[in-house]
Amino acid sequence: MTTRKPQPLYDRRKPERCPVCNETSYSLAGIHPQCAVRQADEVRMNRLKLARVPQIEQSVWQKNCPRCQLLRHARKAVCECGHTFSKTEKNNAMEGKST
Repeated sequence: MTTRKPQPLYDRRKPERCPVCNETSYSLAGIHPQCAVRQADEVRMNRLKLARVPQIEQSVWQKNCPRCQLLRHARKAVCECGHTFSKTEKNNAMEGKST
């Protein structure tokens, strides 16, 4: 009795790799359906991320620097960028907040 296996009739092809995730692909197209959707939506998702602007709430203890546009503590007289806050800016900011 022999234990040799018969020779295959067809050469076994090398499994395809997905170009997106580099895993063995089970699809005939050579790319996972999930990866194809992710690849098609990538441009749209990047555009949406860039359009999304973070909304930062300014509290009463903060003021916006007109030069560098960063929030600073209300008691700071000079910003790190070098801008000097004046008393009139402080009064204008307080009037704007109360209305």
